[in-house]
Amino acid sequence: MPDLLRIYVLFDAQSSKAEAYAEAVPQHFDGLGMERDGVQCRVPVRFRSEPWQPTPGAANPREIALREAEHNAIVLLHDDYTAADQAAWDPYVASLGTAIAARGRADQLIPFQLASSAAPLPCIARVHHARQDRWTAQLPEGVARTKRLLLHIVSCLRKHFRELDGRTDKEPLFISHAKADGDETARQIVDHVNSSRNDVDISTFYDAKQLTPGDDFQQRFETEIADCTLLAVVSDIYDTRPWCIYELTTAKRARRPIVLADVGRVRTSRTFPYGANVPKVRLPALDALAIEALMVETLSEGLRCDLFRREANAVMARRGQTGLALPRPPELLDIVDPVDLGGLLIYPDPPVGDIEQGILDRALALRADRPEMRTLGELA
Repeated sequence: MPDLLRIYVLFDAQSSKAEAYAEAVPQHFDGLGMERDGVQCRVPVRFRSEPWQPTPGAANPREIALREAEHNAIVLLHDDYTAADQAAWDPYVASLGTAIAARGRADQLIPFQLASSAAPLPCIARVHHARQDRWTAQLPEGVARTKRLLLHIVSCLRKHFRELDGRTDKEPLFISHAKADGDETARQIVDHVNSSRNDVDISTFYDAKQLTPGDDFQQRFETEIADCTLLAVVSDIYDTRPWCIYELTTAKRARRPIVLADVGRVRTSRTFPYGANVPKVRLPALDALAIEALMVETLSEGLRCDLFRREANAVMARRGQTGLALPRPPELLDIVDPVDLGGLLIYPDPPVGDIEQGILDRALALRADRPEMRTLGELA
């Protein structure tokens, strides 16, 4: 069975800088988003950087077999070395572009310009490249720029899958926060993401800027959250604020990607019970590097949810079944909501533990439809 998604990173083996960036890609995509019992979503990553030796005189890297995955993302790290070896790289990338076009919209090319001195390869000279050479003003050399590269890749992947589903609008990043002690953090995140120096296309919803007098803000929140990735800035009093609880549970009910940014300083007097079962990122400091890392984790959790839903829905379609794909382990909120569960609840592996299973079974027994609850691995 082909992989749902496979990533290929193209770079010249002579470039130590490109190789360092390339190595960061499998390190990140080997464990994507939420981790449970040591299990995470894994996206396989392959390199193409050196001539393929079995063919005598071969100057190009090994051919990419796109058919081995339903979707492929080709990440090109272009610099002075690939430009100098244009005679090998240009026909290779041109041939790859032809193969991608023949498969319709299944695959995508994500090119990066690592050096301003390297003219783009002729075959993709008119294709927009992310310009790493222009990140200097905002991001220091090293980890921060690596995070920006990963953020570009994850953002492009999410946009691509959204377009495959017929969506051309942007998915908003909803910033949920308590104004009393979380507004400064929320504002810094929004300002960083929306800065003109940030070349990653992320749309944010931050109520201080998006709401206008006369808006029905509850209806606006429901509309935005129903199609968002929710980033909750969890400060000391976040769990005590009714609107914060409302935003978080609305995202849970809509089964949207959720990440918590922990900015607590003193103590939390009460933790909201449905503020769990999602990833949490600690933010001891708030600078460009911390925000870049937070954005990578947030969009990566969104990608994990995207991939799980696609795979779960495909498995149900093959089996002729209907049901609900839960991007997280099931919780009571999923079961008590008065929605049609379709007779089947599918959630990511591994299975929940015995204690959780017992609680959920008792809740399922109270439903008239008595849906079956299985992990994707059990079903497939």
